[in-house]
Amino acid sequence: MNPAFWVFLVCMLGVCSYAVLRGGRDERIGAIALAVAAVISPLAMSQNWGGPEVGVVIVDIALLAALVALAMKSRAFWPIWAAGFQACAVSVHFVAAKMPTMLPIVYADALALWAYPVLTALAIGTLLEARGSHERS
Repeated sequence: MNPAFWVFLVCMLGVCSYAVLRGGRDERIGAIALAVAAVISPLAMSQNWGGPEVGVVIVDIALLAALVALAMKSRAFWPIWAAGFQACAVSVHFVAAKMPTMLPIVYADALALWAYPVLTALAIGTLLEARGSHERS
């Protein structure tokens, strides 16, 4: 596995752990959804990136659906941002389908790029939730 994957894994584990430990119900749900998608995605890919990775498309759409459902029920604002960033990730798959000449590394990197804003939305949401629950105490 390449170093970029390890960087993402460390970031994802850190943010999701923080969300589970310090966040509220919505942050825990978001962390679990992101962690499950991060675990399933490598198992779902064919590793050639020569066209749409069908398994990863399914995982990304499922994560988008989970984030949209969370956003619709949450009082917090971060799930809306996370769902929007995840929608951008899903759109990368559609671009790859329409551009068969897209370089595999561009497809893979463009897709990976959108994972960081989703994590950032969760981290900021957790920070705000932790700060708010501390102020309510």
